[in-house]
Amino acid sequence: MSWTHADTVHRCDEIADHMESFDPSEGEVVPGVEYQLIRAARRRSADAAELSSSVAEARDAGTTWTRIGEILGLGSAEAEQRYGNQSSRQQPATNTL
Repeated sequence: MSWTHADTVHRCDEIADHMESFDPSEGEVVPGVEYQLIRAARRRSADAAELSSSVAEARDAGTTWTRIGEILGLGSAEAEQRYGNQSSRQQPATNTL
């Protein structure tokens, strides 16, 4: 199954939500490896959200998909496919007068 960036971000958010709501009962010990997993899941979700926001800001500033792809180590088409639907860039309104 091929996941889009949006699918990955959504899944990371679900995992982070689950981890954040995890509340061990008093006296329960969370093994160090599980604690590290919880921290990594939270960071991954935050990083994915920051990356999406940064791509949208770059597009709003006029950065091309080719340049974004170069920065991310992707081709321009792959960068646009992964992040294009997340850009806040809107087409200017046309004057119909």
